[in-house]
Amino acid sequence: MDVATQMINAALRPLRISGNQIDRFKLFVCAGSRIAQRESIYTNYGPLRIEASFHIPKGLSYVIEDPTGKRGRRFAWVSRKAEDK
Repeated sequence: MDVATQMINAALRPLRISGNQIDRFKLFVCAGSRIAQRESIYTNYGPLRIEASFHIPKGLSYVIEDPTGKRGRRFAWVSRKAEDK
């Protein structure tokens, strides 16, 4: 398991994801990052969709739940270290 996958699994753990709930989550990353070239990454909870954005600085990434209307969205930082340019 690579470092990125370990960081993602660590961020997902406190969200208490069960069953197929992983389908409701996305990993948001900088469009210029290596992981942004992938559509998904396999985690301990199943495949997690990756969403690349030019609005996210390199070094920042987070996981957020799609809105369901039932309750608030679950959120977790994966990486909060923005790289200086």
